Amino acid sequence: MQSRLIVKNFGPIKEVDLDLRNVNVFIGPQASGKSALAKLFTIFKAPRKFLKNGNAEANLKAFKDVLEEYNIQSFLMQDSEVEYLSELHNLSYKNGTFSYVPKLLNQIKKIERHGDSLDNNREKIYNELDSLSKQYLMFSMKFRDSMQEHAEQDTVSTGYDAEKVETHLNITQTNFPDIIKAIKDIETELSTNAVLYIPSERNFINIVKNSALNLLLHKVPIPKHILLFGAELEKSSVNEIDLGFLSENLVYRKINGEDRIFTSTENSIRLGEAASGVQSAVPILLAVYNFDEAAINRHHSFVIEEPELNLFPEAQYELIKKLAAFRDEIRGGDWGQLHVYTTHSPYILSALNILLYTNKVEKFLIDKSNSTGEWYDVFNERHSINIPPNFFSAYQIKDGGAESIFNIVTGLISDNYIDEATDKMNDDFDALMNLMK
Repeated sequence: MQSRLIVKNFGPIKEVDLDLRNVNVFIGPQASGKSALAKLFTIFKAPRKFLKNGNAEANLKAFKDVLEEYNIQSFLMQDSEVEYLSELHNLSYKNGTFSYVPKLLNQIKKIERHGDSLDNNREKIYNELDSLSKQYLMFSMKFRDSMQEHAEQDTVSTGYDAEKVETHLNITQTNFPDIIKAIKDIETELSTNAVLYIPSERNFINIVKNSALNLLLHKVPIPKHILLFGAELEKSSVNEIDLGFLSENLVYRKINGEDRIFTSTENSIRLGEAASGVQSAVPILLAVYNFDEAAINRHHSFVIEEPELNLFPEAQYELIKKLAAFRDEIRGGDWGQLHVYTTHSPYILSALNILLYTNKVEKFLIDKSNSTGEWYDVFNERHSINIPPNFFSAYQIKDGGAESIFNIVTGLISDNYIDEATDKMNDDFDALMNLMK
């Protein structure tokens, strides 16, 4: 899944053009605009969450309102331009006007119109459904499920080449509306509920949850995107998470609706009493692990601000591995999911680099041993989680612009401002040592 975000004159951002993939990382100094870009991506990834009726004036108001929800409305200036281009839809804010083109929905409606003359357009319908199935695994599954309900034979083709499919599947006036409804439902979910923003203020959720009436009484202004994330956590069906990567034998459990952290089988404390690193990591995992098989499209993209918050370096590495493993093993490589990370941590960058290099080493070992060699077995036991380089992007947000720090030749993150900060500290240390000579 690939998309493009172009932003000009928006808050601290002067001009950026981002090529976004399945896993993306933004680094940058404080107030550089990386969170603003992450929030814009969140908004534009699922536009029908805030666009209601398609009226241009109403859509413009809805766009400004959702910027307010994410605390970035003041970033919108007279000469601001924001554009988001993807396979799903195009959105644009320019010259004070807002436009939305639902590309995928238009494509589905085109297929639907072919049904007016089904016998004449059957091959065309097959080909266009085949195209969607290759783009989106979800369409392939829904198409197959719909066809299985009405198939004339029990054997269902795994491919969608018209010559092969026609011998097994029969699109009829009876089942065609079901197929169209199924893929329209997917498009709706992808354009409405696909992404979840996980804020850096996630530790605050426990305070909000336990002191809601007090906060309301005193009219404490809490940004709406934080409340929205808290509401999503309350809907989570996850009842247990192994937190051994944070501390040995540590487990999260939901007991009678209460979030508790167990240090042993019998001993537990409330999540709000746990260490700050636990309070920071648990909300991320609760959100990402809340995978509903019945709603396969829901929240398959996550924008995570500062995943490293309050975590020891090794725990940062293990958290990134958990998120990458879940993306790869549970959701599958072509579900269109994205992870966007904003970070200041060199350990997060190192963790991502290891997963990128793991993919490179795995390909080398497969070519060398055909996946049967001893070296490959040892490797796969310890290093089964990886990120394909063509699924990855990394940008340094600085001085109003964005510079790619991903080297397509090496397949790794290049030197960046975090490395420069480390070099400066090393230079200062060397200078002090020289004074001791």
